[in-house]
Amino acid sequence: MPRTLFEIFRKKGLLAAKLPAYQPRKAQYFMAKTVLNCLTEQTHGLIEAGTGTGKSFGYALPAAYWAMKEEKRVIISTNTIPLQNQLLRNELPLVKQILAELDDEWGAEFRFELAKGRGNYICKRKLDQYTTQSLLEETPYSSLATRVKSQLRSMNVGDRDELPFPVPSALFNEIKGDAEDCMGKESPFHEQCFIQQSRRKLQKAQIIVVNHALFFTDLVLRTQGANLLPDYDCVILDEAHRVEEQVTRQFQYTVNLDLIYNLFTRFTRGRTHWARSIDDASLKANMEALYTRLHGRWVELIAPLGQNLAARDYHQYPLQRAIVDHYPFEDIFKEAVQRIQEKKTELEFDQGENETTVALGRYIGHLQGMDEMLRHVLLRLHPNDWATWVEFTPPKKDSALKEDVYWAQCLTLHSAPIEVAELLRAELFSKKTVILTSATLTAQGDFSFVGQRLGIDHYETYEAQSPFDYTEQSMLIVPEQAPAPTARNFDAYLIDAMKEVLRHTRGRTFLLFTAYTQMNKVYSELTAWLEQHEMKGLLHETGVSREQLLRDFRSADNTVLFGCETFWEGVDIPGSDLICVVISKLPFPVPTDPITKARTDRLESLGKNAFEEYALPFSILRLKQGFGRLIRTKQDRGIVVILDSRLHLRRYGKQILDSLPDSPLAQQTTDIPVALRKLGLL
Repeated sequence: MPRTLFEIFRKKGLLAAKLPAYQPRKAQYFMAKTVLNCLTEQTHGLIEAGTGTGKSFGYALPAAYWAMKEEKRVIISTNTIPLQNQLLRNELPLVKQILAELDDEWGAEFRFELAKGRGNYICKRKLDQYTTQSLLEETPYSSLATRVKSQLRSMNVGDRDELPFPVPSALFNEIKGDAEDCMGKESPFHEQCFIQQSRRKLQKAQIIVVNHALFFTDLVLRTQGANLLPDYDCVILDEAHRVEEQVTRQFQYTVNLDLIYNLFTRFTRGRTHWARSIDDASLKANMEALYTRLHGRWVELIAPLGQNLAARDYHQYPLQRAIVDHYPFEDIFKEAVQRIQEKKTELEFDQGENETTVALGRYIGHLQGMDEMLRHVLLRLHPNDWATWVEFTPPKKDSALKEDVYWAQCLTLHSAPIEVAELLRAELFSKKTVILTSATLTAQGDFSFVGQRLGIDHYETYEAQSPFDYTEQSMLIVPEQAPAPTARNFDAYLIDAMKEVLRHTRGRTFLLFTAYTQMNKVYSELTAWLEQHEMKGLLHETGVSREQLLRDFRSADNTVLFGCETFWEGVDIPGSDLICVVISKLPFPVPTDPITKARTDRLESLGKNAFEEYALPFSILRLKQGFGRLIRTKQDRGIVVILDSRLHLRRYGKQILDSLPDSPLAQQTTDIPVALRKLGLL
């Protein structure tokens, strides 16, 4: 294969024949060699490859070659939808063409598919049920549901994205696939089911593309003897800097009054087809009574805590001790499980095993799962290994009368593993070959932070050199006069500094923040000023998609985007549409975040420096992502402004600067027009 790789990636090679604008890149070729070696030797790999290295082809081509040659299956997992779409629309179709050049049969046999959760697909039975019900009584979306039904014949995938018109979530939630409301083979639409069609396609695919959330949900299920994805031999985790966060989220426990209510009413109110098929009013009344008892105890227990937290400044609080001394719901769940089990046994004796009895078995598992979660969070079990915290969120429908039920509804309890290294080591890295890649996996060229955090003991590494000439294409400006981010006048300084930047850029600028509160405040202060100077501000807020904001940003050259979190990464705006990225302050993890606090406390208890071993490398990886929004091609020019003087004043500043691209460094905001002129942007 090394020779084959050379034939693919060389000048006038197979890839160049398919892509007229293709230019050979050493970094892409050596990345592909590293990936192939990891697959062949069954060795884990950590690969840092930034924009411009051709990272997607660098892993997709050797992965597809290896999968076909060895008759294996590879999972490619990403954190963002845009990267998924890029792989499915651009790279993988071209990979198929390259394989056909190598072997005609390979070209014909190679399959790649996207795996999605069933909640993305239309359930034909539920849609038929909804439209039939609409004939009997008026429903909010009767005509729209009929339009959806008329599209079914022309749909190949059957997911929400394939519909040629928008469908409100309120309707789609009524007609989407749901494991708890699936009739399986007993459904009249089973043979034509979009979800079943997708599963059959996945079984034939050598490459399956998923997102991290689905991949790690599947990993959780595999620890319980179940699975969502077909068996696979290797996984390539792109955007791997997000893995620890996603694993933590998928293994997290979350309980609140709404989740408990939904669990019980799934059966008592007949919210699923199998529950509606059970004609046992006595059983449903008994389950309703059990929920009423549980509800009363929960309110009595949780309401005082909710009322207490309402007066505090923060919304999340780590629990330092157990909420109760004795678990108060054991008798309720024991009786609930016993009653459902008796009904399951009765039906199996009368009818044999069928979809209803299987569903009752699943329901018993969900009751036991809720019992386990409640026990875990209320007793604060395994405090050395799990962080447990309470979150205060007022209900969407506020109540003028703040009674105990209101306060109980305000609280959600969470618990998550403090460290995921042992879990991943046992459940993933000891069983599969795993290759992790991202534009940001190193701090000062060192992969050890990611390796240690994720539990990878032995791995091959490759750090691809950037094809961009940052010394000629960019300038980094870090004003030395900036006040400390904790200073009272910092927000006022931010506003003035951002005005100074925007006076010169006249838009075409990202303003990146580490906190929504600060972002919203600055946006509010700058909105009128922007209008006076004929610029338009775009705010990253709830209800507005990132894709729409980016379209609006590109549509004019006087736009300024105020972004948080997701705009630090996965955003690709090449050319002159984006010439400046302003970063409000260094993106250290929030010390009051319950998981962050638990992790830093753990490190300190082990005699380690939590700042050096966790907060600093975390910040470096995040900052590199934000910096990476600017230069996307060899033609791009622009400046990055970081309004945090700690880069000059603190000893760790040099470590951070040494981890960033090699851009010329300036220390005054007055250098902005000079830099823009030098780069040909003024």
